[in-house]
Amino acid sequence: MTKRVVCQFALPVLVIALTLSLYSQDGERLAALAANDIYPTFSLKLTAKSPEYRVGSIIWITIVQTNLTDHDIDCSYTDHFEAIDEDGKQIKEHSWVPEQWAHGCSVGKGEQYPHMQQLERVFKFDRPGKYAIRVSRREPFLKDENGEPLVVWSSPITITIIG
Repeated sequence: MTKRVVCQFALPVLVIALTLSLYSQDGERLAALAANDIYPTFSLKLTAKSPEYRVGSIIWITIVQTNLTDHDIDCSYTDHFEAIDEDGKQIKEHSWVPEQWAHGCSVGKGEQYPHMQQLERVFKFDRPGKYAIRVSRREPFLKDENGEPLVVWSSPITITIIG
């Protein structure tokens, strides 16, 4: 019985530590960008309809792009997803993932553009576990501190896959 309590306690602690690590890395990156007066023109936020799904379920997530500027911005995009399991291992995307593009749209000052994605089309969730999911998008006209295209990441969400 003691082992079960330890395991039940260790799993949430691991997921929290992983999430804090992702936030810390992004926080350091954002601080470096701010020091160089480089700010993204948008933010990304993920939400899931439920925090728990069965193996083989359809998993819809909503990605919301928020315009952080004082003018309209283009919302054409390519999403890149990241999933990390409870052991800290990155889950590979399917061998072929259709790129999601929005053509001919714009987001007004302070407005949001939501769209949905079926997550199981991006990752194969064929075993139970907890997964930290986040999405990124390249900033079309900005470069980071290394001269590379700026990448904007969403905050991670956690989903649990049960058998």
